[in-house]
Amino acid sequence: MAGMDTPHTIVFLIYPGFQLLDLTGPLAMFSAANRAAGRRLYDIRVAAPQAGNVASSSGLAVNAGDSAAAAAARLGPGSTAIVAGGEEPGVRAALDEADVQAFIDTAFDRAGRVASVCSGTFLLARRGHLDGCRVTTHWRSAARLQRYYPALEVEPDAIFVRDGKVWTSAGVTAGIDLALALIETDHDRDLALAVARENVVYRMRSGGQAQFSADLAAQGADDRRLARLAEAVRAAPERDWSVAAMCDTLAVSPRTLSRLCRREMTTSPAAFIERVRIDLARCLLVETRQRIDTVAQACGFGTHQRMDRAFMRQLGVTPSDYRARFTSPLKEEA
Repeated sequence: MAGMDTPHTIVFLIYPGFQLLDLTGPLAMFSAANRAAGRRLYDIRVAAPQAGNVASSSGLAVNAGDSAAAAAARLGPGSTAIVAGGEEPGVRAALDEADVQAFIDTAFDRAGRVASVCSGTFLLARRGHLDGCRVTTHWRSAARLQRYYPALEVEPDAIFVRDGKVWTSAGVTAGIDLALALIETDHDRDLALAVARENVVYRMRSGGQAQFSADLAAQGADDRRLARLAEAVRAAPERDWSVAAMCDTLAVSPRTLSRLCRREMTTSPAAFIERVRIDLARCLLVETRQRIDTVAQACGFGTHQRMDRAFMRQLGVTPSDYRARFTSPLKEEA
C-alpha cells in the first residue's frame, strides 16, 4: 500500500478486562508512523462492544470511540482488525459476547488483515476462523490454546506468526513487534526503523525469535550469577566455554557451577552454554541472510553439523528447517 493516498484503517477491538499494553503498544507504533511520514498513513480507531469507557485489566479506562457494530461497518480490503488480549475473566466473557464475535466474523469476511495480540487469539479462534492456521499467543497460554482448539497449529515460542491474512502475536510487548512488521509490510523498512527509533525500541524482533530465551530465564533466576555468565557468552560466543572458563568467569568451583545450573535452570553447565548459543543462532537465522555454516561459526558451534545436532536436541528441528519455518516477513537489510 506504499504510496497510496487513502489511509489504511486500523480498528482495535477491546472489551472489559483487556490488557492495556496490547492496545497502547501497537497503537503508538501506528501513530508514530503517521508522524514520521508527515501524513496520515493510518486511520486508527478503537472499538468495544459498546462505545464509551472500557476498563482495562489494570483498572485504567480507555474511551472506545466506536461500538463493535459501527466499527465493523468500516472494515474492508484496506483495513486491519486487531483484537487485544486480556486477563482470563475478561477473555472468557468476551468469548460469549455476541457483538465481539459478530465483529470478528465481519473482520474475517471483509478486512484485508485480521490480527490478535496475546490471548486475543482465543477470540479469533472461537468460531473456527483459525482452523488449520499457524498461530501463536502468550507462551503461558499456548498449551491451553492448543487444547481448546486442536485444529490450530500453535507455535508456542514465536513472537508473531503470519498465515495468509491472519497475524497473531505473543503477549504484551510482542504487539509492538507485530505493529512494526505490519508497518514495514505496508511501506518499507526505513519507516519501521524510524518508528522503532522514535519509541526507543531496542531492536525490531522478527516473528521467529523466541518469546522466552535462556538469557531471560537466567535473568529471572534468584541467583544473578547465571545472568552474568549468559552476558559473557553472548559477548564472545566463539570462545571455548569449558567448565574451567565458566568457573573463571564466575569465580566459583566446578561443583558450585554445576549446582547453580541445576538449581536455577534445571540443566548442566554445557547445556546452558548451548542454549545461549542457540538463542543467538535463532536471531541470525531469521534476521540475516548469512550462510548456516557462517552462523555456526559466529555462535560458537564451529561447524554446521554441530549446530544441527544442538538444534535437534533443544528444538527438534534443524537450523535450515527453523529458518524456513520462521523467516520473518520483515525485509532483511542488505
